[in-house]
Amino acid sequence: MTYDSSAPPSFLSATVTQLRALEAEVQALQAEAAQARALFQDAPHPAFLLSDQGRIVEVNAQGAALLGSTPALLRGRPLVGAVTPDSQSAFTSLLGRVLGGQGAPHSEVSFAGPDGQPLEMVLTASLHVRADGVRLCQISAADVTAFKAAHQTLLATTQGLEQELRHQTARFRQLGEEFRDVMLVAERELGTALTRAQNLLTLLERQTEPDDRQRSLGHVAAAVQHTQGLLTSLKGYMQARMIRARLRPVDLNRVLREVLKDLEPLQSDRDIHLPSVLLPTLLGDHQVFQIILHEYFANALKFTRTRPQTQLRLRVQETQSEYWIGLEDNGIGFNMRQKEKAFELFGRLHPAEQYEGTGLGLAVVRRLCERFGGRAWGEGKVEQGATFWFAWPKEPKPE
Repeated sequence: MTYDSSAPPSFLSATVTQLRALEAEVQALQAEAAQARALFQDAPHPAFLLSDQGRIVEVNAQGAALLGSTPALLRGRPLVGAVTPDSQSAFTSLLGRVLGGQGAPHSEVSFAGPDGQPLEMVLTASLHVRADGVRLCQISAADVTAFKAAHQTLLATTQGLEQELRHQTARFRQLGEEFRDVMLVAERELGTALTRAQNLLTLLERQTEPDDRQRSLGHVAAAVQHTQGLLTSLKGYMQARMIRARLRPVDLNRVLREVLKDLEPLQSDRDIHLPSVLLPTLLGDHQVFQIILHEYFANALKFTRTRPQTQLRLRVQETQSEYWIGLEDNGIGFNMRQKEKAFELFGRLHPAEQYEGTGLGLAVVRRLCERFGGRAWGEGKVEQGATFWFAWPKEPKPE
């Protein structure tokens, strides 16, 4: 610029003042630009400045680290290439809305992290128009991967608790129905036994002959004994159903030795043949296995006592998911058409006058097996013996 030396001093002074003001304004603009650039570069979150075609015009250090590269290598590259395929449509939609001035500047997308693992990001976008009219999209990204993972964990935990609550509610309902049925059947059985005892006592009052009275007293004693047996069985049933089972490896050979020792009174003065068989170690509860084997052996000894020699045989079978343990005997057997009755509450396959018992033992066995995801059943033929089995899962899931 040239100045007219002939211009009056006042004009020159005004021009200098204008120039200095303009220079100050330019410096202020440069300072603001530098400050804005610094704010962009030093932002704590990844930040991108994109062209209207979605290419990176500028990226800060956090953004470059997110993409596992450097700002110099990233400039000019489309940011959508760093977004996972399932999030690209959401990202493109966000970019179009912002550049089109349609608002809705937030979106959630997934970036492919440097290690290949997806990173969940919340993008906040805004429109930036340069002085030359070029429209740019500024994007700030917040990593919410950990938050979403924690949310998913919490959701899964909540769903698991809800499922467990439904399971426990169903189990308590089932137990309530079962105990109600037990009480109804027990009331009937006890009522029958007590009515019989009362009738015998009434008959006894009318009898005068000593022999008749003695026989009636014997019948009364048997009825009372049967009633006591029912009460004892009910108590045992309730205790067995309320066992707090604990899963641990249990050696069935050790359990068998304990059961046979406990049943020694039933074996006295009898010819009993039981070949030795190696039993497996199962994951379960020691007390539960004791109850099962005790009931099976007590039944076998009861229904073979009319045989000159008692033949017992343990049988073991293994499947992919279960162990089958069976006890075979040469007793009186049963009709297979009644096989389910043996496991019903107070179910009896033989007359009480000939074979004592309340008919609760096998019902307890089945319910204990079912608590762990197992099963119990029987096979037999009339006068040709019986085999009672229980199947135990290799990975039990107790209720």
